[in-house]
Amino acid sequence: MNRAKIQDYIDQREEQRADLYHIERDDENHFRLNGHPYELVKDYRDGFNPTELAKRFSSVLSKYDYIVGDWGYDQLRLKGFYAKENPGFTPEKSVETIEDYLFEDCNFGCAYFIIHNEDVKVGHPHHRRRRRNHSSKKGPVIKERRRKVKQPSVRHRKNQHAERVKTGKHQQKFVIRQRKQGAKKHK
Repeated sequence: MNRAKIQDYIDQREEQRADLYHIERDDENHFRLNGHPYELVKDYRDGFNPTELAKRFSSVLSKYDYIVGDWGYDQLRLKGFYAKENPGFTPEKSVETIEDYLFEDCNFGCAYFIIHNEDVKVGHPHHRRRRRNHSSKKGPVIKERRRKVKQPSVRHRKNQHAERVKTGKHQQKFVIRQRKQGAKKHK
């Protein structure tokens, strides 16, 4: 895929998203993004651009208490952070780590802004959460029913023996076969 084709896909996607989100300014520091209230907390080097925020915004970001938008290579990047009161709070994504994010992950001296979500939407009403088995942190436990074999072990069967069969270069399997009449037992 060449660059021109990739750029065409990007342009098509931007056209599709153009009317998806819109911003209405209430005053200098307060605005509504699709009717959802936000407050502009910090605007460093005029990094806040309402039209670009509307283009890049996603409904996933409405679960965060604070959203940082930073500019690099003429692209706006958005990242969310939680307050301690939020049920989704984790220390890695807490409000206290915003400064670390700006110093470590953003371009040096880049323009950025911080907005506060005044009405956090915890969870999305249209998405159901998957049930998880909490007995194991590694994932759901798969329980399997097995039938008990009522036959004696292969060594104790009178007319059968197990034979090793190679199926590939480093693979093998065992096959249980009928013993020929008069054959001696292998030990």
